[in-house]
Amino acid sequence: MTTDYKIEADGTITITTKFKPEGSMLEQEEQIAAALAAAGRLATQLTLKGFDTEGQSLITDNQRYTSRGQEKKTTRPRTEKLK
Repeated sequence: MTTDYKIEADGTITITTKFKPEGSMLEQEEQIAAALAAAGRLATQLTLKGFDTEGQSLITDNQRYTSRGQEKKTTRPRTEKLK
């Protein structure tokens, strides 16, 4: 399964998802759901970039909001279960 996108000059986003349905009807439905979920995640990711301020501050109702820009977040996985 592959998911590609193209952003037009007017801001329109075209998302193309290719998959080959195989197996039983239930398996094919699961493949369709996975393809649509991938397209939805990509669409959300692309539209959220439109709200990114690239580190510039926003002023709303005399309140200043700042961003660190597109900074990579690092997390450590848990090594032991909580009791």
